[in-house]
Formats: sequence, C-alpha cells, structure tokens
Amino acid sequence: MIIGTVTSAGDLPNAMAMARSVKQNMPDSKVVVGIIEDKIPESALRFPCFDEVILMKDLSSISNSHKFFFQYTVQEAIRSCKALVMKYIYDKYTAEEIMVYLDADMMLYGPLEELPAVLTDHPVVLTGHFIYPETLDPDHLEDVRKSGIHYSGFVALKRHAEAEKYLLWRSKLSAHHGYYDHEQNRFADQDWLDISHHFFEGIYSLRHAGYSITSLNLIERWNIDQIREDFYVINEQPLRCLQFSPQFQLAAAWIDLGKGEIYKELYNRYLIEVKELERSHQRLSQWSYGYFSSGEPITDETKRIFLKNYYENPVIENPFSLSNAYFRMEQENTDTGIMPILVPPVKNAPKLSRKIQVRKTKARRRRVHAIRKKRIRRNG
Repeated sequence: MIIGTVTSAGDLPNAMAMARSVKQNMPDSKVVVGIIEDKIPESALRFPCFDEVILMKDLSSISNSHKFFFQYTVQEAIRSCKALVMKYIYDKYTAEEIMVYLDADMMLYGPLEELPAVLTDHPVVLTGHFIYPETLDPDHLEDVRKSGIHYSGFVALKRHAEAEKYLLWRSKLSAHHGYYDHEQNRFADQDWLDISHHFFEGIYSLRHAGYSITSLNLIERWNIDQIREDFYVINEQPLRCLQFSPQFQLAAAWIDLGKGEIYKELYNRYLIEVKELERSHQRLSQWSYGYFSSGEPITDETKRIFLKNYYENPVIENPFSLSNAYFRMEQENTDTGIMPILVPPVKNAPKLSRKIQVRKTKARRRRVHAIRKKRIRRNG
C-alpha cells in the first residue's frame, strides 16, 4: 500500500507526524509526499518516514507551474494537487495495487485493514463526513451542504481502469477549477467528490465509524473508548484515522468528561509531536507562491483577477514577474470598458531607474485618461 499526501513547507511537520503514524501502524507501506513549493525543504529530504518527496511543479500534468500556482491560495493549491499526486503514484508505482490519499493533518491509529476487501469490488473508496442518517436533522442540513457529503482528505484506489479514469478526470478539473467558491462557501473540489458516483462505476462510500474522524463529525463519533494502550474504538469499530484541525479541541469540548478526555489526550499528544518536529525541522511560514518575484505579497484580489481574466492569456507567461498594481490597473481598465494593454514581461531586461518608471507610469495614465475623455465626449 502507498500513502500519498500534499503539503506546503509550513505544514511539513504535520505531514511528518502523519507519515510516522503510517510507518508505526503499517511499516511495509510507502509514503510519497508532494511539496507545493519552489524548492524541496532540506528537512523533507532527510526525514526517514518519507519514501519519496517530489515537487508538484515538476509534474508533467502541470503544463505551466507559474500560472497553476499563481491562481490559487495555499489551501486551494493543496486541494488541487491531491489528484495530481495520486496520478503520479498510480503511473510510477505500477507494482502497487492499493493507493490511499491522506491529508497531511491526518493521523493513523491502526492499519487500514478494511480497505483490501472493499477495494476488491470497488476501485474507488470515499468516506462520508457523516454515516448515520439520524445525524442529519433539518437544522444541520445547511452545514452539511457547505462541507459536502464526502471528506476530501481520504481517498482509496486500486489499480483499475475506472480508478485511472477517475484520477484523470479530477486532475483535469484541478488544473484551473480548484478554487474556493465564496458565494457557496465551499471548495470547488467538494462538488467533484459529491457527484463523482454519477459518472464512474464502482465508487463506494465506506460507512465505518473509525475512518475520517474530523471536528465536523464528532457530533456522531463521540462514543470513543480506549480498549488498551494505543487501541481505540468508536461505536465498537476500531479507530483508523483522525484529522486534527485547529477546530478539533473546540468541537470535542461538549463531549461528556470520560469520552472527551480521550479525545483531548489524543489531541494534546498530536500537538506535542508536531511541535517537536517543528523544533527539529524548522517550520517555514512563508509560502513560495504567495509572493511576486520582487517579494511583494500577492493579494487574494489579484489572484481572483488573474483567474477570471488572464489565466488563458498567452502574453502573461509568468505572472509572478508582475505586481498587484499591474492587475489592479488592468481591472480598472476592464471595468471602464477600456481594453487592457498587455505587454509581455521582457526577460533579463535591465532595471529602469525610479525616474524612468515614474515617467512611464504617468504617460500610461495620460493615455488612459485621454481614451476615457474621448469616450465621454462621444457618448454625450
């Protein structure tokens, strides 16, 4: 079995803790980590629980890494790379029959023993946020719609033509559509998960209380017991994997004292392990693709303008060489009906002096104002 995940340098300690839990519970499994940075952190190459570390920008499935990463926030990029890293694993590790994607903030608490039997008849296995119908009272349905039916942090596949088609489908969507929908308050890939069973045969939703426990579904997974050291059950089913988000402790606070203390202990142990890994491997907070080449932070507004108007424009090959001001000006021109003047960045051009830059900016503004005045006179 191969476990794949995607992480930024900032979340690398979480991915390390996840990989360590995999090796503890399934020592024969491999762990492949996709890094969404410009360079692989040295600590990732040294970490013994990573069997392979790859840069996502180097994958052939990403035709233009500059445009791919510029359009997304860090969370959008992680979600858009999930299918891509699994497609890479599927194509490279041809001797492996079972592949599992796990989010970097997941932890394993037992071997995934149920998967081989389920994957015998189903090439793709998903897990639901909720598995009990009685959980879905009318007052809770709106939250379920926002979070989605399935959990995107766990997907299991077996080597099968239908699984290959499924990965190809999700990979193509990820190239330019993996954004966060602010109107619907949900990530776009959540829709792909929720409708995928309409398009592919053999997609199975695993209804097992020990899989994919999150802060969202603790409302129905509260009944946890510790049978012996490092062995837990939820509703009498073995605990397999659990996601520790920043909201987890708050979500578990309402659980009665005995059960809540078990979750609290697991969460605290996880935090201690991650902090220890941070100290050993120096967590990096800045995302490589969150800044222009000049060092200026890229705003979310700029990413939205680029995504909407300029992703397909062949003139802009590397948007990281531009600036927020460039995209704001182009957006203002578009809003007033003036066609944007797109000038391709000149490679290796000498830097202009500040005075020349100011003169060019003023000249451009005069041209824009002149066009506006003509339009006003023409339209009366």
